[in-house]
Amino acid sequence: MTQEKMTEERNEFIAQAQEKLDLLNAKIKGLEAKANEKTGDARRELKIKLNEIRESKDKAEQRLQELRAASQPAWEDLKLGVEQAWKSVANAADSASKRFQ
Repeated sequence: MTQEKMTEERNEFIAQAQEKLDLLNAKIKGLEAKANEKTGDARRELKIKLNEIRESKDKAEQRLQELRAASQPAWEDLKLGVEQAWKSVANAADSASKRFQ
């Protein structure tokens, strides 16, 4: 693969990851609104879940920052970490959305 192609692939991956994080931020805001509508145990449970989601999102954002700063040869290794972090946080957010509809 040429250097130009690798750079293009990297930039595309970073842009897609940023789009996913933007969507996740919107989902988190929606869950925060739902938490404010809930009372009692449901509210506490959703707030706990939101904190877990935010922590996972922060880790995913940190990995994305590392990926942006990484050299071309290192980015493939970091890409896997970003993908794994993203899957974790996306699953948690989807689960919370379904649980607290």
